[in-house]
Amino acid sequence: MSANRTLEEFISDTRKHLESEEFDSALKVLLAATKIFPNETSLIINIGNIHKHRGSPIQAENYYKKTLEIKESKEAHNNLSVIYLDTNHIDLAISHSAKAIEIDSNYIDAHCNSALALERNGEYGQAINHLNFVLKNDDDNRKALVTLFRIYQNTCKWDDMLRIQDKLDNMIGNGEEHPFMGVSRSEDLDMNFKIATSYAKKNYTKFEATSKLDMTDDGKEASDSNKGKIKIGYICGEFRDHPTYYLIKNLFKSHNTKKFNIFLFSYSHDEKIKEELKRDVYKFSDITEITDTSAAETIKKYKLDVLIDLTIIISANRINILKTKPAKNIISYLGFPGTSGYEFYDYILTDRNVTPEKHQPFYTEKFLYLPTCYQINDGSSNFTKSITTREEHLLPKNALVLACFNQSFKLDRATIDCWIEILKELPHSILWLLADNELAQKNLSEYIMKKNIEKNRVIFAKKLPREKHIERLKLVDVALDTRIYNGHTTTIDALQAGIPVVTKTGNHFASRVSTSLLLSLGLGELCCKDLVSYKEKIIELCINDKSKKRVLEKLTAQNFEKIHSNESFAKNLEQTLMGIL
Repeated sequence: MSANRTLEEFISDTRKHLESEEFDSALKVLLAATKIFPNETSLIINIGNIHKHRGSPIQAENYYKKTLEIKESKEAHNNLSVIYLDTNHIDLAISHSAKAIEIDSNYIDAHCNSALALERNGEYGQAINHLNFVLKNDDDNRKALVTLFRIYQNTCKWDDMLRIQDKLDNMIGNGEEHPFMGVSRSEDLDMNFKIATSYAKKNYTKFEATSKLDMTDDGKEASDSNKGKIKIGYICGEFRDHPTYYLIKNLFKSHNTKKFNIFLFSYSHDEKIKEELKRDVYKFSDITEITDTSAAETIKKYKLDVLIDLTIIISANRINILKTKPAKNIISYLGFPGTSGYEFYDYILTDRNVTPEKHQPFYTEKFLYLPTCYQINDGSSNFTKSITTREEHLLPKNALVLACFNQSFKLDRATIDCWIEILKELPHSILWLLADNELAQKNLSEYIMKKNIEKNRVIFAKKLPREKHIERLKLVDVALDTRIYNGHTTTIDALQAGIPVVTKTGNHFASRVSTSLLLSLGLGELCCKDLVSYKEKIIELCINDKSKKRVLEKLTAQNFEKIHSNESFAKNLEQTLMGIL
């Protein structure tokens, strides 16, 4: 009987179940143990860890808090900081990691988590202090090196990036670097593939598809009366003020409801947006408050033909749900421009420009090609004259405005040097950049001034609500794309406003998105093979009225809305999906 068992016996049994990845069994043992040893905090923390693994952060949080009711625990505080990082409660993550450090000032993992939280909050200086502490004690700490490199990316500290670049390259294959950072720092397909697959391998844990301890009735309407219709599901955590939402928001209502039933499985959404989308689909399931296990069971009950994951491996994903293969076909789309590295995605929805067939060996997913540009957008154009003025945005009235509103992590030294050369050759031009963060703004300003460009020729644009941002975009003469990681939503925003975008076609998905968008509009002349031709094309558009006129004759509202019609995109998508059913 349990009452006669020692704490060591319970711990031994728990360890065996965890090693076999029998999480329900481990949880039962731990719950039984806490009845006999109610104040043993290691048991309670491990219960929280299992709930976290099973995709139930709220239950995990409750157990970690329960631990703190018994006594102060650096592990409980640190684990809470991880929970709050995962659920985007950044101030709480900072607070709990700080409390863990108060208990043990040498607690390396807490210093790393504190740095992650501070980075997420844009407090880069404090984050760097924690990382320097970690690296002083362990100069090859992988987690710290990755976070530090990402901060240097975000703040345009290129010399410091180079200082640790070799260490990162030597780490490739150990699974520490996130694939997102991989594709943002290199367009080497082989490197990207190794980073993604090793990350997937390191972060893959067996996930229970069913659990008697945690069930939900949310799927009770699954036996619908619409027999014969094809069932397409989408799962997403970005139905809020997020680029993914703005790109895809009009697709769902454009599907052919006579042939298809559309299901949305959503979490972390804006409630107003949730109510809007519910009207556009056959079934909207809010999975925010249920565990990954329950969500997987819910989705399975609908017997979907296709489930399209719009979040994939970016932050706050629910990838455990996908591990259970809850639909006949699992497809990666839109959220991440590259391979996930995981084997449970059957396909990635793409086009032949962003991923030519020769790139297939560098993907774990099979290519599922759309006949036109892979990237959906809201289908509307914004070609009317701006209701704002240059003066309102501190822009010189008669200057040539060259703009890039991409985030600062996409900026690299080679591209900035190219833009500086353009500024020197076009003395009446100014560079309009996004004020992404204060440190990046400071570093960029100092770098450009050292290249003998006057301070007033670089103007930083504050972040604005989307509608106001679209209006100011119309003040731009030419939009400049970034090199390794193109503008995605940023590029389509400019094109929808009738602004030419010049890009350099790269070697991997993230560096070919703008090319795909431009080719869809017949603007191949704006896709350049290298930075030399990129620079020449930008200057040509600025000084040659005939060249710019030819571009603008193609870049019209009528042309854009015809080519990027959501109805046409939905039809193409449906036909593409039919090909795998």
